[in-house]
Amino acid sequence: MSGVDTVRGIAYQQAQGVLEAIGLLEDPALGSVRVEGTDDAVDIELLARDGTLRHAIQVKVRAPDYTWGESALLAVLKRWAVLPDAAHASFEFLTDGRLGPSGRRVQQALEAAAERHTGPLAELLDAGVDDPVYIALGKARIRQDPYNTSALLARAEHQVTAMLPCARTEADLREQATKAVDRLFRALFDSASNPEPRLREMDRQRIAALLGVPAEQSPAQRWPAVRERYLEAARSCIQQEVIAPAVTGIQMRDPSVLRQHASGGGQKLRVGELLSGSGPVVLAGRTGTGKTTAVRILRQQAAADGRVVITAHAESYLPGRLGALTADGLAAVLWEACPTATGAQALSDSNVTLVIDGAAEVAEPTRRALQEELLAPVSAGQGARIVLVGRDMSALRAMLPSSVSPEIFRMVPLEYERRVELVERATATDGRSCTPHMARAVVATLDKTLGDAAGNPLLFSMAMALLDDPDVPKGRAGLYRAFIEQLTARSGATGMSVVRTALGIVYALLLNDGRRYADVYEWHHLLSQAISALRSVGLLADVSTLDEAARRCGLVTSLGWEQTVVPMHDSFADYLAGAAHASGAAPLPHRLSAGDDQRMLFCAEIRGVDEAIAALVTRDLPFTAVALAGHDRRPLGQEAPHQVASLLSHLSAAQDQAVVMSRLKDGRALALRPLGAESAWVGEARAFELAQTCHAAVVDKEAGPLAIATRLWRQELLTRLRQPAALSPRRPSPRQTAAEALVRHTEQTALAVNQLIDLAAPPGHTAALRAQVGPLGLQAVIGRPQQDTLSVHTPVDYRHSDDIAIVEASDEPSFPPGETWGCTTLEHLLDSPPTATAAQRVREAIEALTTSSWLTP
Repeated sequence: MSGVDTVRGIAYQQAQGVLEAIGLLEDPALGSVRVEGTDDAVDIELLARDGTLRHAIQVKVRAPDYTWGESALLAVLKRWAVLPDAAHASFEFLTDGRLGPSGRRVQQALEAAAERHTGPLAELLDAGVDDPVYIALGKARIRQDPYNTSALLARAEHQVTAMLPCARTEADLREQATKAVDRLFRALFDSASNPEPRLREMDRQRIAALLGVPAEQSPAQRWPAVRERYLEAARSCIQQEVIAPAVTGIQMRDPSVLRQHASGGGQKLRVGELLSGSGPVVLAGRTGTGKTTAVRILRQQAAADGRVVITAHAESYLPGRLGALTADGLAAVLWEACPTATGAQALSDSNVTLVIDGAAEVAEPTRRALQEELLAPVSAGQGARIVLVGRDMSALRAMLPSSVSPEIFRMVPLEYERRVELVERATATDGRSCTPHMARAVVATLDKTLGDAAGNPLLFSMAMALLDDPDVPKGRAGLYRAFIEQLTARSGATGMSVVRTALGIVYALLLNDGRRYADVYEWHHLLSQAISALRSVGLLADVSTLDEAARRCGLVTSLGWEQTVVPMHDSFADYLAGAAHASGAAPLPHRLSAGDDQRMLFCAEIRGVDEAIAALVTRDLPFTAVALAGHDRRPLGQEAPHQVASLLSHLSAAQDQAVVMSRLKDGRALALRPLGAESAWVGEARAFELAQTCHAAVVDKEAGPLAIATRLWRQELLTRLRQPAALSPRRPSPRQTAAEALVRHTEQTALAVNQLIDLAAPPGHTAALRAQVGPLGLQAVIGRPQQDTLSVHTPVDYRHSDDIAIVEASDEPSFPPGETWGCTTLEHLLDSPPTATAAQRVREAIEALTTSSWLTP
């Protein structure tokens, strides 16, 4: 390790020690903290009031170019596991570095062991379940905390501020907190160098004295005392200034959500229905569909009914500190600092709902840390109910324990009548008269501009804000650019061309790391990098000027005490990064992840699709290739058949990817996939001959290679999913009960779904399709047959799950408390053969991942 890395490691370790010492004051069970623990196996020890070790932490930094692997991690874990305290204390390996593939396996094995799945850990250790090393590591975990020392100390200052007695001004309070944390930092640093273990220990009284705060939490800061004040404030608190006022001025009064209680269907409900059950909830929706607005309205409506909903931004989450995130959510409504202890107490209250917004949009290590912290309480059904909100439904589900089936909700697009209503309201606000006929004409114009995105509340609101623009922008990219220009004009900010480019470079760098946010220190560092890139092409700027202009027009804003810098809306980060890629200001990334689809689509809309973008997207985001293909207008050259075949190799699981093409007399192209052929251009006569033996697709004269590849892939999928004509309805045989028949149908459907996924999923992307399809099991209660005017039918209450549990109710059906179940009939479930049900589920999953109705014949 270099001298610089050594200093960085010491500073990082001390900052983590400061946070643990402050956290000790907020945990009544803890009595002291010790730094530099036993035999270099432990850096920080948290001790109970009776002096016994409760939790041990080993802190390590890692240079960005290096990762943690299995051998290095197991060496640390085993060194801890043989110590006497390992039998009763928990252990944590804490690092700012990345995990390599083998390191990730170690982390997953520890996570599985915490959920009582012991096989992976036993295999890694090559030890029996009664081995002391195995037992000790059942209470161990690996936590990644990528925040730098400055950001960690800022969090410490925030926590101390909530403990300090009131100061005359907020500036005085911040100054007192900074000085207090500095004193604690120096004291811990001095203690760490003392060779006597007893003198490296610092009790809660000394920590409190150094900080100038009470050693025990005051009654006024405890959750029962804070709860009523929070409810009163939440009843009148909807908007946070995260999105520009020009957009938030036109909000949905009561957005709708779709509860997915069955494959291919759902129930449209008001947002308040998110609270109708008792288990965890997932709310998914594409960018701009109003997720953040929905949870703010949910918070207010719940408060009006006396129910506590706390909303928090995942961007503000520090690994291992969910209580602090909850406290941030309280502080945002109360407009006062809240101790982490208060957040932790609210988190343990079963009458509280914690909504974590943007959970799928944070970096993968942060999602993993949040997943681990949610594991125990969610699995046990204890404490606050958790609602995860984000773009990617599969990523959200993966953050919850596999043993729990969450309620799944999706945002409902802005419906036509609601769009008309919004136009009428907006026009009336401007003092103009607007008849229903005029409003419908305006909506028709906006719908023509937005196309399939007309139901997106954010884009529709932005388009409305540009109604008076004589040059109505075309497409999403044009809409974003025009809206930013309008913000610039209103704010009086200057030099926005350079600002847009610089922000695009910054957001491209952040998106390469799987996020759209940064702490204030990293933000300024990234702006400096962008400025260096701009100077290389002759554009001059400085960090403070760029930052001030971006904030003045509202393109960026800050969250929380740490002033985490975020875009006004995450879609603006996608647009700016895509524009930077399109202009060449930022290079394309080497790899894409699930959250990169929108920046690639913006890039393609601005500059079109080239070979590099097409190859990158089909390899890493094959489902996004369908939407991307609409921007591919490349001329078909001599190598076109080989290009199409190469792209198809990423989309299709078929072995023979050869593509034969022919130019037709009217300028269109005919593309075919004959078996045993080589990719090439052929004459029209030969092409028509081959078309009799294989799939063929005629594409318009402007279609590029990617457009042709996705068209051929669609044909293959339609063939895979095509089912024979439906047979006569299946009914339970005389020897079967209704439950046995439904169990059999469910099992056969699950088998057919898995077979279809293996055939239909692009190479390497089976997991994404399987996650979109959802659980294949069924929990159901079959009621007594009922006679109506037309026939006899048997009601069934059900929900999809990972297992199969089907019973026949002899009396009134009983459901788990608070659970929400779907309703159908046994006849409806059994009338569709398992293969047809499976094909329908896979088709809908693929369309959800690509575009609506893409696989409609």
